[in-house]
Amino acid sequence: MGNYYLYCKKADFAAIADEFHITPMTARILRNRDLCSHEEIQAFLSGTLTSLHDPFLMKGMKEAVAMIKKAVLEGRKIRVIGDYDVDGICSSYIIRHVIESLGGKADVRLPDRILEGYGMNCDMIREAALDQVELIITCDNGVSAHDAVREAKLKGIDVIVTDHHEVPYPLVEADVVIDPKQEGCPYPYKELCGGGVAYKLAQALLSDVNKDLAEKLLEEFLQFAGMATVADLVPLTGENRILAKEGIKRLQKTDNEGLKAILQIRGAKAEEINEFYIGFIIGPCLNSAGRLKNAKIAYDLLEETDPIAAGNKAKELSELNDERKDLTRNQTAEADLKIKDTYPDMSDLPKVLVIYLPSAHESVAGIIAGRLKDLYSRPALVITNSDDGMKGSGRSVEAYDLIGEMQKHADLFKKFGGHKKAAGFSLNEGITPEDISKQLNDTCHLSLDELAEKIWVDMELPFKYVSESFINELQLLQPFGLGNERPLFARRNVLIRKLFVLGKNQNVLKLLLEDEEGTQLEAVLFGPAEQIQEKAEWLQPKMTGEETVSVFYHPDINEFRNQKIPQARIVDIC
Repeated sequence: MGNYYLYCKKADFAAIADEFHITPMTARILRNRDLCSHEEIQAFLSGTLTSLHDPFLMKGMKEAVAMIKKAVLEGRKIRVIGDYDVDGICSSYIIRHVIESLGGKADVRLPDRILEGYGMNCDMIREAALDQVELIITCDNGVSAHDAVREAKLKGIDVIVTDHHEVPYPLVEADVVIDPKQEGCPYPYKELCGGGVAYKLAQALLSDVNKDLAEKLLEEFLQFAGMATVADLVPLTGENRILAKEGIKRLQKTDNEGLKAILQIRGAKAEEINEFYIGFIIGPCLNSAGRLKNAKIAYDLLEETDPIAAGNKAKELSELNDERKDLTRNQTAEADLKIKDTYPDMSDLPKVLVIYLPSAHESVAGIIAGRLKDLYSRPALVITNSDDGMKGSGRSVEAYDLIGEMQKHADLFKKFGGHKKAAGFSLNEGITPEDISKQLNDTCHLSLDELAEKIWVDMELPFKYVSESFINELQLLQPFGLGNERPLFARRNVLIRKLFVLGKNQNVLKLLLEDEEGTQLEAVLFGPAEQIQEKAEWLQPKMTGEETVSVFYHPDINEFRNQKIPQARIVDIC
């Protein structure tokens, strides 16, 4: 874990509670999220689709709408080029369907992660020319595709780029670029994902068509925009919060056969969908296609209208996801063992971990790096072999600007890209993982304490306040995610009254806790069996009542035999 810090932001919590009919605890959480004014809190708690900004405020929107409508009117063939993740799949779905609703002809092309890499490339342009495509619209990619756009111009193909990534200089020479992050774009909200940008383009394209048709389509597209927003880990603030919240509502009533099939095969109910279901059930299944096979499998699932065929496609994706989980689990264990063998004295562990796993599947290198980053509280890069040399992915902690540090050593890399906390790269010929480790560690001047993640605690909360009504009130703050983390509470001087290890795999620690006011609360801690056993052995001697612990937890409800019992879901106990 990282280091814990307690928010100490000031406000008149009683006044906020009275005004918005909430408890002072929830008022404090809102202040911790930097929501101060009446307007900010009102928008956060009650923002609706009517709060979304005019799509035509986005630079390039007017020109893109005119170009697409002209192409539809002239019967030109349109190709949507997306990306291989949930965001790219969902944004491609939105754009294809809005074009077809206007009477246009559009198909979708998604890159093969292993063979082609991220985004649009020159081969795709040559392929489009052979298919007599006259207009390409990118989704969730394109602002860096200079060579591909130049190739399209040579082939006489028009290009509209819709993207949400940071825009490099110079701007790609597409006919139109829609990206709220581009210079000179007056759009008020800059953090949309690719699906969010696609939804704004759909809004604009449908702005002057039949109102009933527009409302029906935008209602359908919301579930895909919301799913993309949650899965792409963009901040769940402002418009993203609205798209995620409203999208989840539509997902709970989805009539998309593919999504229904995924939920069914994973044992989930549509009406229970929240950000957790998207992040840990739907999203990973859709992403598994792009990781291990081809993202078109996941896209085709969303297009499927036959329930039986949808069930078969969902089964394939579910199996791919299970395979991906096994790969990740096994290769993370291999990486962890390699670290322990290489550094038997943990004090010798470098500040930046660089692990060479030659046989690891390159598509899960980033997931493994993320697990190692969490496990060792420091940046981690995982390098593996591929058909065209060594490739890798890195994940970083807040204090270490991974892409910035890689830029200092650009001569080591054939290609690299990403952002502060995540990057992908390939090594120049002759460069070894040891070279990467030495160079990055030589220029890392942060202390281990600075590298440790800062985990913010909303407040110290006595157990007497953990009630069903308060837990229900916290649902007003959903969906949780980046920029709106699930509220975290702490309690010091806690006694352990009971302790059990449960579960088929012995991966659940069940506790009865008692705080210094004498209030008792049931608690659960989930984790790998080995870690649960270690924690149980550490806590066992403390049951004499002579030692106390500190608990960091989320309030939760345990539903058992039609009873609802408040409990603490433990994040850490020390």
